[in-house]
Amino acid sequence: MDVLNTSGFPQIGVASGFVACLSTVALAALAACGSRSPASLDTRPALPPALTQQTLPADTIATIVDPIIRRALTDEGIPGAAFVFVQGDRVVYAQGYGMADRERGVAVDVARTVWPVASITKLFTGVAALQLVDRGELAIDREINLYLRRIAVPAEGYPPITLAHLLSHTAGLDELPGRQFDPSKGPRLSLAEFLKDRLVRYREPGLYTAYSSYGIALVAVAVEDISGLAYEEYVRERILEPCGMDSSWFMQRPGDEKGVATPYEIDDDHAVPVAYEWYVTTPTSSLVASAPDMARFAMLHLANGRCGGQQVLRESLAQAMMTQQATIHPALPGWGYAFQLDVDNGRQLAEHGGDIAGFSSLLTLIPQERSAFFIVNHGEGHDLRFRVKRALLDALYPEPEPRAVPKANPARTPSLREYAGRYRSSLACHTCGDVDRDQDFELTLRSDGTLELWGQQWVPLERDLFVRADGERLLGFARDKAGRVAVVSGGSWRVADRLPE
Repeated sequence: MDVLNTSGFPQIGVASGFVACLSTVALAALAACGSRSPASLDTRPALPPALTQQTLPADTIATIVDPIIRRALTDEGIPGAAFVFVQGDRVVYAQGYGMADRERGVAVDVARTVWPVASITKLFTGVAALQLVDRGELAIDREINLYLRRIAVPAEGYPPITLAHLLSHTAGLDELPGRQFDPSKGPRLSLAEFLKDRLVRYREPGLYTAYSSYGIALVAVAVEDISGLAYEEYVRERILEPCGMDSSWFMQRPGDEKGVATPYEIDDDHAVPVAYEWYVTTPTSSLVASAPDMARFAMLHLANGRCGGQQVLRESLAQAMMTQQATIHPALPGWGYAFQLDVDNGRQLAEHGGDIAGFSSLLTLIPQERSAFFIVNHGEGHDLRFRVKRALLDALYPEPEPRAVPKANPARTPSLREYAGRYRSSLACHTCGDVDRDQDFELTLRSDGTLELWGQQWVPLERDLFVRADGERLLGFARDKAGRVAVVSGGSWRVADRLPE
């Protein structure tokens, strides 16, 4: 599926050929430098001198990242991976690991290997829509139906849905199953035709966040209807080409998988080849790209909408993508426009992950440090990306001051009963008769005055806000109009709705 799942240290030297690559400008030179391949990827102005002097050396990144990824490949059966770290307008470090196709003996080439990025595709859809806002052809706060030509969002007794709702994942459209298709059985439906009878509303827009592939797919229909271009053509002409992303395309029809890394699932630390996953909703899940291309896309955001010497998105709109637009609780990170937000080690992060058959990926931006990284590896739902993220943040941007955790008070136990109960992930279908009960879970009340959720203990800080026992994360609740606990969130897409008792 195309959503983000949760679930000893030797020094690695840096080859002299890699250091020589640091001065290269073109991708051809990048490729010639072998697997480790940083390069200048566009012609934006140099960074301010203060930041330039603080540029991280490549061997610093290699020392952090390489041991973790190489050990995962050896110990956990992952065939291959790619990683790239960006600071400002340059790639500091890029590396390929293992095999892109184990059976055919094709090694990962960090400059050339193309990977499915799954739900990270949604960020491109967000940029595309905001480009139309920038041009005055689409408004962020007007009813989306005003811009749709081929389909319409049904009212169903709810207020209108806007682009802001769709991009901040607050539209209240249900996540129906069935977005995949089999390309061997014929061409896919057009996006508008597919969505025509599948826009199902289950609550008022703007109330709560809930990860929504259907919402982002609807944004893409608006892009098509306004621009007169197919979504994939629009993105190619107005994002990929201006940013020099020459090794990126969408998997829409048989043949599009050629040149893409082979998908593998990891079963008991063994890699098993699986089929590619194809989606009718290509704007939510179907981009494939090389690691250097994803570095270019990261640079677009670090430079506030500028890439390839062009301002492809107005600066204020680029910043809005990385600025909180909606959340379940004010103390928790929520959503920008298309970006998932996080706070870690005191830094604001804008990111998106992806999972699709055979692959896991993560793009993380750290705007205040003007740095970013992208990682992709075999194995859907694998947590290697999160281990790499943790190591990078702790080594490069350590926590300035740990959050204090109050002592649990058993006397508070009775007052916490309203939080306990059954919850259902916002990723589940809410209107389907055969809801996957695996998306349901229990939040329990402990006798020591704390909550237990996801196998973790949460200590109360204030009404509707808790801190994990290790002080690393927050848990927040939202209430309905009657004042009852309605939603719980661990931040961003980690949201679940309270089920009736």
